[in-house]
Amino acid sequence: MPDRPERRDRGGTVTESSFHPLVVLSNRGPHRRRQGAWVRSTGGLVTALDPVVRDRGGVWVSSCEDEDVGDPPEAGYRQALVRLPTGCHTRFYADVANGVLWPTLHGFPTIARLTHAPWDAYETANAAFADAAANLTADDGLVWVHDYHLMLAPARLRQRRPRLRIGWFCHVPWPSAEKFAVLPWSRQVLNGLLGADVLGFHTARYATRFLDCVEDLPGIRVDRERGVIEGPRGRTQVVTAPIGIPLETIAQRVRGADVRARAREIRKAVGGRKIILGVDRLDYTKGIPERLTAYGQLLERQPHLREKVVLVQAVVPSRESVPAYADLRGEIDRRVGYLNGRFGRTGQVAVHYLYRRLDSTELFAHYCAADVALVTPLQDGMNLVALEFVASRMREDGALVLSEFAGAAERLQHAFLVNPYDSDSIATQLEVALQASAEELHRRMRLLRSAVASLDVHAWATHFLNAVQAAGAWRRPRPRRVAASPARTAARVLAGVRTRSRAP
Repeated sequence: MPDRPERRDRGGTVTESSFHPLVVLSNRGPHRRRQGAWVRSTGGLVTALDPVVRDRGGVWVSSCEDEDVGDPPEAGYRQALVRLPTGCHTRFYADVANGVLWPTLHGFPTIARLTHAPWDAYETANAAFADAAANLTADDGLVWVHDYHLMLAPARLRQRRPRLRIGWFCHVPWPSAEKFAVLPWSRQVLNGLLGADVLGFHTARYATRFLDCVEDLPGIRVDRERGVIEGPRGRTQVVTAPIGIPLETIAQRVRGADVRARAREIRKAVGGRKIILGVDRLDYTKGIPERLTAYGQLLERQPHLREKVVLVQAVVPSRESVPAYADLRGEIDRRVGYLNGRFGRTGQVAVHYLYRRLDSTELFAHYCAADVALVTPLQDGMNLVALEFVASRMREDGALVLSEFAGAAERLQHAFLVNPYDSDSIATQLEVALQASAEELHRRMRLLRSAVASLDVHAWATHFLNAVQAAGAWRRPRPRRVAASPARTAARVLAGVRTRSRAP
């Protein structure tokens, strides 16, 4: 019989205490607190996972830093909160996950704030998440861990529930072995991930890079052809599973009268000019300053387009208290101001700049109103904006200018692909896209829509979870020593985690 789950566990408190066949684990859940109220979360992970959990059921475990928050709104499935000790959430989330791991995994190690990074907070948070999940599932249940915030959780879960089926999915890029090695805790991270039965990546390139990193670990054998890692803790399967979007939901949204009416208003508001659309979260990986520079080059060398096109750039606020993000916002403001001062005229701006969250109606109305989507991240795990734009083009028109360094580019080869660091390349492809014939645009968009149709989010989840279920046959043997009870395990706070973290 499995141990009875407890309401309280080491490092945090969970609000749920019954067994579930599927437990989803992520730092951010479907709702978050903002100015004292619960609001719907934004971002690719929540956008992708919400319809999956709603369809399959189970419980979604996420974090909360406030001890007195109340219950989150109804989401169509059970939710549980991990409440971390005072101050731990900021140190774990802002200082380590976003200050160190995010830039490192995106290939920007020089931006990572490695000096005095509070790694102990990351260990504490991962242990709390893993213990919460262990207390919510039976011995042979399935736990789906998500993203770079929780890379130590799989090994901790394996200790608590040796027979669990555990999957971890990487929603961001994975860097080369050389760049990953910059991380002082690189081996601890890899050993933490190898507690999972299955590790998922968006592209074959990311999966290959991960295998490159693991190959240097002692006692590890890597079968690259099968994507299998064998080691002292058992077997881990590495799979490529590009994430998708809820296609039917988007189709219904785009057909809605409110979206169509708003799209007409947007087109009218820009005076019939062709709309180039950018939609991004505020982040240095999204390539927004480089994009603005390229748009300026286009208008500089093609003066006749100044009266015919407009850039609508929506930026969703994010991590505004972090100096690097505040600096980025200032840089974007300056470049938008320059472009409007240089190319605008009375009653007509060169750039419509929206610095706010777009609700569902606004977002899909802009997708429908646009002629060209300009998606040029410097590095991106997948990029759901590119997929959503294509899915919104029900008439098979419009153009997608896409960074070759977005994970989506591996599947969307009929987009106008660009090097996001090369502003001249972006300007050239923008010009080609704007001047392409209706027949050429239709041909490309038809092929793009066919590719996106194969990336339905439910198919993605089914593919990945089936792989985790199949991995049950590889279940690791139980440890020789008897595992401690949850109550006793709960009493061991940081000392045990820190001791294990020093093991090779």
